[in-house]
Amino acid sequence: MALFRTPILWLLFLSFAAYAVFSVSVRGRQASWGNVPPAPTANAPTLMALGDTQLAYRSAGIMLQNLGDSGGRAVALKDYDYDRLGRWFSQGDRWDPRSDFMPFLAAYYYGSVPDPKKLDPVITYLAQAGARPSGEKWRWLAQAVFLARYRQEDLAKAYDLATRLASLPVEMPSWARQMPAFVSLAQGNKEAAYDIMIGILKTEAEKLPPQEVNFMVDYICTRILDAAAASIHPLCQSE
Repeated sequence: MALFRTPILWLLFLSFAAYAVFSVSVRGRQASWGNVPPAPTANAPTLMALGDTQLAYRSAGIMLQNLGDSGGRAVALKDYDYDRLGRWFSQGDRWDPRSDFMPFLAAYYYGSVPDPKKLDPVITYLAQAGARPSGEKWRWLAQAVFLARYRQEDLAKAYDLATRLASLPVEMPSWARQMPAFVSLAQGNKEAAYDIMIGILKTEAEKLPPQEVNFMVDYICTRILDAAAASIHPLCQSE
């Protein structure tokens, strides 16, 4: 055993032995799902990305995109902590308010969670991201209306979001301006839906494509007005 008279060789041997014992003891174990980690503070870019907010934003986005799907594990969306996810999205929005990556992730990935009760943080974030009067950010607010209207079936919330959408001072298609009318009709408030649609026709008809004007006229005459009212309304009279 002259080989083991050298302390370094003894240390190497003991290290391999300890590793072997440890490997046998943890065989078959897997890392447990710790759910969504707490969102970072405002100083996170300094701490985790040397002050680079773009690096922090992209790192957080990649983490959220792959969270729960690693090590051979796939976690169902219903098992995520959506309150923590909402805080991550909001923090990412502060790091980069122009990027559409996190809104896209929130709307089309996490927004598909089967339990609509979990969608509140996602809707709140999309409404925040979609309220900016730049580019086509309004589309995220429209997505928030969709989630509230069709996934949560919360017409009051959907109407509030739709009103915010329609009042944005940006260029958007007429269907986005008509969102409050669609929700009002779903609420049974035909008068409000009628007033909104007629108001758009009076102020914007000359700027709209003919097919959009035709759609609005048809919507008023066949969905909002009853047969008796439509039969005498000038807008619904065919040539």
